[in-house]
Amino acid sequence: MMSLPANRLLCIALLLMVVPAAACASPVTRSLSTAEPAAGEVFTVSLSIEGMTLGGVVETLPAGYAFVATDLADDRALARGQQVAFAVMNDTRITYQVRAPASGSGDITGRWEDFLGESDGQVAASHVAADGIEAPVESGGGDPVPPAAQETGSPFAVLAAVAALLLASGRGGRR
Repeated sequence: MMSLPANRLLCIALLLMVVPAAACASPVTRSLSTAEPAAGEVFTVSLSIEGMTLGGVVETLPAGYAFVATDLADDRALARGQQVAFAVMNDTRITYQVRAPASGSGDITGRWEDFLGESDGQVAASHVAADGIEAPVESGGGDPVPPAAQETGSPFAVLAAVAALLLASGRGGRR
């Protein structure tokens, strides 16, 4: 059994190795011209892309929000329902326009894939609310659509729990 100072040293070493890897930013980030567009307003979504030579991004719009246009060539973007896919070829920025519904709110979510870097991940969600009002969008049948589920997990919470367990095991073990 390791002594308490050795456990602390091990925890610090693990955190120094794992936290920088967990804190690495996604190569794709999203920004909105407004998070509270007026009813029917067209607003701009910008994707900033770093270090991706060849890949793709798929954005999912909240129910009721509609894709309008993009600055990419027509053969590099495809919109189907609430999803919009973009082909990334040495791009550092992609912008597209979205029309807000009469009412409703939700999250714009996305996934990216770097084909040459053989990596993929999620783009952090961006919340939008037409006229700043938090309300689910009505579906065609008149039933409200529930808001998207929020992810509550954090890699840092898991790291803290592991560190606490390692520290506690040093106090309750054999001496």
